Amino acid sequence: MSDLPPETNAPPLTANWRGQLRVGTVIKETPNVKTFRLLPSSERFLPFTFVPGQFLNLAFWIGGARMNRSYSISSSPNQREHIELTVRREPRGAVSRHIVDLLRVGDTIEAGGPVGKFTFDGTEADSIVLISGGVGITPMVSISRYLTEQTWPGDIFFIYVCRTPSDYILGDTIAALQRDNPKLHVLVTMTRAEGTDWQGPRGHLTAEMLAQAVPELTSRRIHLCGPIPMMDATKALLTEMGVPSEQLKTEAFGTPMPSPAAAGSTAKPTAAPTGPLVTFSKNNKSSKIRDGQTVLELSEELSVGIQFSCRVGTCGVCKVKMTSGEVDQAVQDALDDDDKTNSIILACQAIPKGEINVEA
Repeated sequence: MSDLPPETNAPPLTANWRGQLRVGTVIKETPNVKTFRLLPSSERFLPFTFVPGQFLNLAFWIGGARMNRSYSISSSPNQREHIELTVRREPRGAVSRHIVDLLRVGDTIEAGGPVGKFTFDGTEADSIVLISGGVGITPMVSISRYLTEQTWPGDIFFIYVCRTPSDYILGDTIAALQRDNPKLHVLVTMTRAEGTDWQGPRGHLTAEMLAQAVPELTSRRIHLCGPIPMMDATKALLTEMGVPSEQLKTEAFGTPMPSPAAAGSTAKPTAAPTGPLVTFSKNNKSSKIRDGQTVLELSEELSVGIQFSCRVGTCGVCKVKMTSGEVDQAVQDALDDDDKTNSIILACQAIPKGEINVEA
């Protein structure tokens, strides 16, 4: 474990922080994954704290367009002098390619947050099951680091589904945590281990694997994070094993695709808009909305330019002020009490209940 800095000289913390961070170190984890250690731009300590499991929003100008993405924090909140993001290069991901291919030590980046409610600090339950796949391992590592540093007395069941040994992200970190923490129980299974020297479990996660790795599984709190297909399969498996839905907390890795009528698309809407009128006051644009369509999706059709990142209601990048009307929002994770008091909505979640006006 790294030495933890003293807290006595830490500066005041900033709520809803946004500013610049500087790349201090770049670590190659796998052929397509790097960890970026980010430092405060000028001070010694970070101007914010976070809870294990949260993420940062990053913004870049790429090809003349401003792009936002959210990345989970892999370091422990005990470490106040830096923060680490572990990023996988996606072949079709403009931002991840920019980060992994081009970011160098000394570069500065625009960041905001931390945000997200996929968190666990040890007060919520007396044991925890952390199931992840792919780069979904990153928040689980942050949680495991923190609990280990706190000498948390509960059992941590760390389960990771990976393709090949060369894709094992943060494997050295997990091994070090195992040496430090006898309460950390690790199961790693490789789905494509053929032709490798992998000696551990092979194949996708099964009920037998889970039952053997986690005694009394149905009575424990479970966190699940990874690619959407992996999560869907695991949720179905847990349901079959009798895990109550209220004990399962999830976070998907991979941004849902925008609607076919999003800006830049050549596809034409197939249904005429018959829903309430939405007015974007700053752009002087108005249109009726389609059934089930979100404010963000309509803004894309009209080229209004509302910024977004996760599209699932957790990052908060698409917050806009609603000056009149009412909306339904299935997920409101990124809204705090002040936001709700001040009629701030999440464009990616907001479905108008009647005519509305938004400042966008």
